[in-house]
Amino acid sequence: MFEFDQNIAQQLSEVSLNSSVQVRVGNSNAFSVTASTIIPLMQMFEMGGVYISASRGAVEIIQAFEAIGIDVSHIQFVDLVSSGILGGTDVPYNNVHFVDSPIMLESILLRTLYILQASQSPRNFVFLDSVNALAIYNEDRMLAEYLHIFINTFRQREILSVVINVPDQTPPLVLSNLDLYCTDLIDRGNVVIM
Repeated sequence: MFEFDQNIAQQLSEVSLNSSVQVRVGNSNAFSVTASTIIPLMQMFEMGGVYISASRGAVEIIQAFEAIGIDVSHIQFVDLVSSGILGGTDVPYNNVHFVDSPIMLESILLRTLYILQASQSPRNFVFLDSVNALAIYNEDRMLAEYLHIFINTFRQREILSVVINVPDQTPPLVLSNLDLYCTDLIDRGNVVIM
């Protein structure tokens, strides 16, 4: 049985649509914290959204949600991982979009904006999983600048941005800038949910 962190839902109930939430996770609890964050957005707050997947392929994430009984068919996924894998873009889901590489930061932002423009949901979120995965492929200063643009772009459009990161795998410059740009913090770094 999968256990959700109810405190995350409580914290999310206190943020506004033009907020940006930094969610700090550990390697051992990344999926449980991610699920505990995204499920209230979809179910309690009835939001639509875009899930940007830089750490794992979108199909793997969708199947992980399905395994715990969560339907994510109305969420759009932007997969930055699978297009580099032979046959990676041949997927059985129609809610998966691809950007060729995690270094194409501007393309990620533009694709996300395009998807949100077509959204039927009056309230949306953008979920970036994860900053530390993007840090593998991008120079620190460029990534910090991109996150500033990313967060402020969605803030101006009243779209909630949720940014996942593993602090000890995120460059100090990027981490300190996230602390500056994000309006809220959910810190579950290596906290085990039972």
